[in-house]
Amino acid sequence: MLNRLPVFRTDAPAWLSSRLTSPTALGWYIFAFTSPLIGGLIGRIIKERPWLVDFDALACAGDHMTRGLSPYDITPFCQGMKATPYVYAPQIAGVFGHMIEALSYDLLRLSYVLALAIALGFIGWVGMVKAMPHAPNALRIPVYAILTGGSIASGNIGILLHAIILLCALQLDKQRWPFILAVIFGAFFKPTLMTYFIVLLYQDRPLKSRLVTGFTAGSAGILAYLALIKSAGPLSDEWRASLDQIVMTEQPGIGFFSWMPWIGLEPSSTPSLILAALFMVTVAALGFAMAHWGKITAFERIMLGLGVAQLLNPRLMDYDILYIAPAVVLMATMSRHLGLRQYQAVTWGLLIMCASILLINNWDANALPIIPMSGLGITLLMLWVGSQIVWLNREKLIAPFTGLKKPRLQGGLEPL
Repeated sequence: MLNRLPVFRTDAPAWLSSRLTSPTALGWYIFAFTSPLIGGLIGRIIKERPWLVDFDALACAGDHMTRGLSPYDITPFCQGMKATPYVYAPQIAGVFGHMIEALSYDLLRLSYVLALAIALGFIGWVGMVKAMPHAPNALRIPVYAILTGGSIASGNIGILLHAIILLCALQLDKQRWPFILAVIFGAFFKPTLMTYFIVLLYQDRPLKSRLVTGFTAGSAGILAYLALIKSAGPLSDEWRASLDQIVMTEQPGIGFFSWMPWIGLEPSSTPSLILAALFMVTVAALGFAMAHWGKITAFERIMLGLGVAQLLNPRLMDYDILYIAPAVVLMATMSRHLGLRQYQAVTWGLLIMCASILLINNWDANALPIIPMSGLGITLLMLWVGSQIVWLNREKLIAPFTGLKKPRLQGGLEPL
């Protein structure tokens, strides 16, 4: 009967699930929405474009440090490497320099490739299988249309950091300190990874415990990063200049900062930073409301927090969205609480957005800023569903501020 229903009279997962009943159909469905990623990797091989350029940036910076040179050359050159400009702390370059001396460049590169493969496999398994075992494939798979070959082929160390943090996040209901240490370690490379601490606030634990742990973890992360800056030595000025030039100006990412030029603002300008702060507070608060009132399990709260952490990252990069799919599925599923029409609109809207991303990525990825637009689309999905959930629970939200009603007199007549 479902097969005979008109398309928009049912929700997208139900309509698609009725057509993805065979392994062949499901296989083609997966292939279609991962074709930008697969095609990008194959094209890179055919065109002989460089791989692991971000690893080469780390290795070249380490080589420069061992030779007494600055790792922050805008056009770095190291024999046999295709390095991009280095933007991390000088201490990290020093560590990589010692690792190259101990293992050799080739052995270190091979070890990095193996670690990267394990990290990608683990992240993929969590996103496609572990996170939402009962979620319809029709909802989980389309989000991967956002990924391109470049997001994997660059070999950015962020992929390894995400995998480490994700591994510790899966144990959050048992113990929190490994997760906190993993986030602080990742923040030494990318301080924006401290948005992961939002997960601690979304857990199914007493509110006081969440607030105290979140505040303590955030404070520890900030202090650790300040200590890294303080101990950077004579290269600290060059490091900050590299961050300003590369990170904020040339590569603002695909998140909030990438949207600022659309309204005539520079990503590093004061208005952009103020708007970014307001944006982060809004998204974090809506995520908290969704975790609290969204009727989701303790594990799903963690998955939601991991996804919201990516949206909170004002300098979101394409390799940062590898496991945002579970959070997107949760957001779409929560719209069930808003009524059938809302659920239909949200799921079809999500599918149409992902299908449009797929078509543009396969047609001409440079025709539109499609990845920043997709990040904006996912954010709008969260803002819509989250604000509706808050509205449905508005009485609970304002109850503490409404005051107590005048009590009735007991044991006698009410006053005239």
